[in-house]
Amino acid sequence: MVTKAENGAVVASSARLRGPWLWLAQALLAAIPVFGMAYAFNITSYFGYAMWGQQAALAVLGLGLSATFLLKPAGSAILSEDGPGRPPLYDILLAALAVALCAQTAIRYEWLVGIGYLGNGQEYYFNMTAAALTLLLVIEALRRLTGWAMVILVLAALSYALVADKMPGAFQGSAQQVDFFLGFLHLDTSGILGTPLAVVVSTVIAYVLLGNALFRLGGGQIFLDLPLAAMGRYRGGSAKASVLASSLFGSISGSAVANVATTGIVTIPLMQRTGYKGHQAGAIEAVGSTGGQLLPPIMGAAAFIMAEFLGIPYTEVALAALLPAILFYMALLVQIHLHAARNGHRPLSREERPDAGATFKKHWPYLVPIVMLMVLLFGYRWRPEQAAFASLIAVIAAAAFVREHSIRPRALYRVLQGTGRSLLDIIAITAAAGIIVGVLSTTGLSFSLGLSIAEAAGSILIVLLVIAAVTAIVFGMGMPTTAVYVLMATLIAPALVAAGVEPLAAHLFVLYFGVLSMITPPVCLASFTAASMAGAPFMRTGWSSLRFGLVAFIVPFIFVASPSLLLQGEGWMETAIAFSTAVIGFLMLAAAVEGYLFGVIGRALRALSLVGGLLLIIPENGRIVPLGFHTDKVGLALALIALTWAWWQSRADRSGAAGAVKARG
Repeated sequence: MVTKAENGAVVASSARLRGPWLWLAQALLAAIPVFGMAYAFNITSYFGYAMWGQQAALAVLGLGLSATFLLKPAGSAILSEDGPGRPPLYDILLAALAVALCAQTAIRYEWLVGIGYLGNGQEYYFNMTAAALTLLLVIEALRRLTGWAMVILVLAALSYALVADKMPGAFQGSAQQVDFFLGFLHLDTSGILGTPLAVVVSTVIAYVLLGNALFRLGGGQIFLDLPLAAMGRYRGGSAKASVLASSLFGSISGSAVANVATTGIVTIPLMQRTGYKGHQAGAIEAVGSTGGQLLPPIMGAAAFIMAEFLGIPYTEVALAALLPAILFYMALLVQIHLHAARNGHRPLSREERPDAGATFKKHWPYLVPIVMLMVLLFGYRWRPEQAAFASLIAVIAAAAFVREHSIRPRALYRVLQGTGRSLLDIIAITAAAGIIVGVLSTTGLSFSLGLSIAEAAGSILIVLLVIAAVTAIVFGMGMPTTAVYVLMATLIAPALVAAGVEPLAAHLFVLYFGVLSMITPPVCLASFTAASMAGAPFMRTGWSSLRFGLVAFIVPFIFVASPSLLLQGEGWMETAIAFSTAVIGFLMLAAAVEGYLFGVIGRALRALSLVGGLLLIIPENGRIVPLGFHTDKVGLALALIALTWAWWQSRADRSGAAGAVKARG
């Protein structure tokens, strides 16, 4: 679900390896998806051995940690290609230690669980040492791959677990003994080997493999060329094509940063050539790429973890996310259109646009795996990993058909390597997320803090939702989406459910704001990545991202107040009304933000559009405003007044301009 672009640091750092060390690192990377797929399809049972899920997770964890220590230097500097050709001795030792610890734990896992994790005598000290070292290796790999933000959070959580009984108020919990706590985090299903890492092994690996195969075997080009051909001829076409391409790429990759790096290298320069400033081009690319994590059929690792947390099929999560994702992109496209109209951004020239017919004729087989994936997931209700594997076979067949020759084993081996490289940060993040979940569950903080938040909000749902949104954005600053979601799903989502929010809506709400933290200053990873590619100021790009994505911040509040948008048991008429009024409301909000509706509009008309748009968006079910206040009717009336006013104003402006030209003539 992430592509090779996301782990740019890891890719660059591998330049220091040559010869046997490079081959070893590549073999470790390739082995990660192999182990994952072997567990997902229960391959070991054909040899008379049933593998526990925790054993498969330990195998993947050991391979991921070992590859990280070989490929990613301890410091920020990347060694040059003319270096010694091998990693430092301490990295070699760490890589060997990671494999040895995870291997021995996986082999003895059933016995270790039976003796209560640690045992007695010399076994006790050995197991406790192994648990402590594994914990330290996970934290160090996390630091190398993601930086200090999440490491500090993990260390704070571990420190809290030791002094929880001494904390004040809602933060008071049950303090943990060091030895028991180490064994628990090491081996329990609420620790490192918990749900986040388990879902990666059982499901996410299959989709990362599918995404890497699609892009590395040539299928990515059609997802870039077709949007450019379809949207490039219209006003602001480069920005609209960027949004469409980013949505398609992001739906497959599931990573905002990877999406920016993949599509932005083409779309950002195109936008700059058609009149967009650097910070605007970067912002549009960042917002469009961020929404990809919310768009089915593949929404990122967090969505698969959500399905596991809720105990529902992934297809139910994807279907629920469909209409909100469409609203997200429709609102963004409308705002981009109005911005382009106001600022006169030109379309792409014929030379700048790919030929749609030629692109489709050559690359159409790559669309077959995506169609197959959706049919198998939503039509035949296959398990997600089964549907992904069948689509993977279709990708290989499509690549062979397009290239008119068979795909060589070396190309497939590179796909496996790329998949393993893309998984490194996901493995470290989910293992670390398991540590945080373990702390929250053993100390009782998740219950007490969630209860305190619910009490602070009282019976006012909107206050609780705002608290949840702000918390998700703050936690998301500098942290990956998956980690933010796991933390929010443990801390905040139960409070939302207790307040009467549907469980699926509550989890999607916190996921949305965890994703939107990628474009929310002061720390917004997707915006910063786009800014570096556009050569624009980082903070200015971040604030522009917030402006272009402003309407998207309202979407989660809408589907919480109106669960019909999540296709949750409501009739089709209620869903159609809620969706239609939201679309019109977003049009009016975009007009208010951009100051353009048929023409440039003044403050009074912008204010009228803003009020009308908000009233259209707010559902008439009493969850946000009292029952009896007909928000849709009042909002629709204000919207019609604003549209009529803007149309007459633009007509008068055109007539005045024509009269002035005629008088001068």
